[in-house]
Amino acid sequence: MKDEMRATGFSLIEMLVAVAVLAVLASVSFRGLNSVLDAEAGVAAQTRRWNEFAIVTSHLGRDLSLAVAWPVRDAADNDRPALSLHPAPGGDAGAQLAFTRLGEAGGAGATGELRRVAWRLRGGALEYLVWPAVDAASGALPVVSVVLENVADLQLRALGDDGRWRGAWPAGARADALPRAVEVQILLAGGERISRLFALR
Repeated sequence: MKDEMRATGFSLIEMLVAVAVLAVLASVSFRGLNSVLDAEAGVAAQTRRWNEFAIVTSHLGRDLSLAVAWPVRDAADNDRPALSLHPAPGGDAGAQLAFTRLGEAGGAGATGELRRVAWRLRGGALEYLVWPAVDAASGALPVVSVVLENVADLQLRALGDDGRWRGAWPAGARADALPRAVEVQILLAGGERISRLFALR
């Protein structure tokens, strides 16, 4: 009877082997779960990043769709074209793309009211600028908002009536002239390059 009971039990060595196997399985499972969680966090971060980018390009496209041929005077009482485009920071408050646009219905201004807005890359962030008035009073500063971070480069060009792309605007055109289209290329810090084309007329 005693021999039969001993035959049906587990020895200490067998117990240690079973515990060791369970420990290995638990470690592998933990690493697998950790990898899944890291991948999920990475996907969520990428999704959030692309959603932010989609919102920015939608906003920019909306702005450009409301662009009007209306030259302005800046805070230093200098004439500014209806739309100015620079390959590097310059123009209105260091803007790379500045233009006059119609206001929004139900917003701060009624439809038909003009606004001066601009976009620029500064310190790795894409910024949006809005002036308090189209013709800025002396010393008037724009309201600046960061709309996209971790941006490595911003490249712009404008399409003229002659079908040629230009890295600067108006580039010899009249101050009230608008380009046919504006191309925007944004290089993100991660190396992704995104290009968008916006028709103005």
